[in-house]
Amino acid sequence: MTKPTHDAPKPEWALTSREQKVAKAKAEGRKPPRRRWPWVVLAILVVGGSALTSGALTGVTEPAETAVVVAVEKPHEVVMQILPSELTKIAPQTLRETVRITGSLGPIRELSIPAEVSGHIDLVSHRAGDWVETGDMLVRIDIETLRNQLEQSRATADATRAQLDYANTQLERTQSLVDRGVATSSSFDSVAANVQQLKANLVALEQQVATAERSLTKATISAPFSGIIAERTVDPGTFVSVGAPLMTLVDISSLELEGVVPVNYAPRITIGQTVDVTADGFGDQPFSGTVERIAPVAASGTRMLPIFATIDNASGALRGGMFASGVLVLEAKPDAIGVAVNALRNDEAGDFVLKRAGDRVVRQSVTVARTWDRGRLVEVTQGLSPGDVIVSAPLERLQPDMAITVVEG
Repeated sequence: MTKPTHDAPKPEWALTSREQKVAKAKAEGRKPPRRRWPWVVLAILVVGGSALTSGALTGVTEPAETAVVVAVEKPHEVVMQILPSELTKIAPQTLRETVRITGSLGPIRELSIPAEVSGHIDLVSHRAGDWVETGDMLVRIDIETLRNQLEQSRATADATRAQLDYANTQLERTQSLVDRGVATSSSFDSVAANVQQLKANLVALEQQVATAERSLTKATISAPFSGIIAERTVDPGTFVSVGAPLMTLVDISSLELEGVVPVNYAPRITIGQTVDVTADGFGDQPFSGTVERIAPVAASGTRMLPIFATIDNASGALRGGMFASGVLVLEAKPDAIGVAVNALRNDEAGDFVLKRAGDRVVRQSVTVARTWDRGRLVEVTQGLSPGDVIVSAPLERLQPDMAITVVEG
């Protein structure tokens, strides 16, 4: 087999763009285009080499005719957004040291009214929840039977009294006969004994009359003090015995909070201290009370000391049995400057707060005296003045000299 002297021509679809241009030029009888880029590269290398050679010979590097300027963009300043609730305006206030107490409210005066005589209930004039004044009739037990008993006792006593009068007359006549020797001494003794017996009977009967009178009086039960009927346990027609409960009367114009505090606070608690009380159902509405009594020993099995505070309730808003919590004021200091403990910061230079200065916060050094309100507030004696606005929230990312903007929550 003979080897071909020329390679087979490429098909038109396999030709590159340059090869297509060359083929077209040959077909038209023109010279194919020449490649220029090797000469351009060579010229650049020659010029560059000349420059390097010139610099190496002279020891001087010529500066470039055109400088390239790079613009460095300055980063934007961070602005912290703060809510109005995270700022506090400084104003003088009363700083207090307190201890919390919890317990239930109960009326100071509460009376369960029992029946003092037996009988059928004739009248019940009030129901639970009614207000009554002192002396108002509450319950009346059937008085007809009691009135009859009284009349009978009086009649028996009157008859015995008449018998005694006659016996005394007989005693005087017998004494006269004995003195004249007409009657014997034994006759006198018999009449005298009868007189003594009648006297004893009369005393007993008079006591029965007094008892019947009291029973008749006690058949009508009146309110011993002004208050509200808390419970009614009888209705007309009910038969009651002595001691049976009829009604419960309470006076809620003053209530008593029975609470407990840790016994270690005992040396600081005294009668007359103020207690600010809040009760279930009244939200944060405060009621003022006063410590009236302090238990001498802690509650059995605990280290909690019972205390009793009286709360004025003239409006009648509070009710007995409500759960309440109170804040007992142990110590107070008026016209002082206090800030939340979260507002206080510390660094190598000492204590400081972040004070608002226009649209920035700055470091404001402060002098702290002590803490109040169980560690919630710190008293500042130097560094702040009324009207200053400080950051009171614990915003760790906020640092001195940072820009701020206050936004509505």
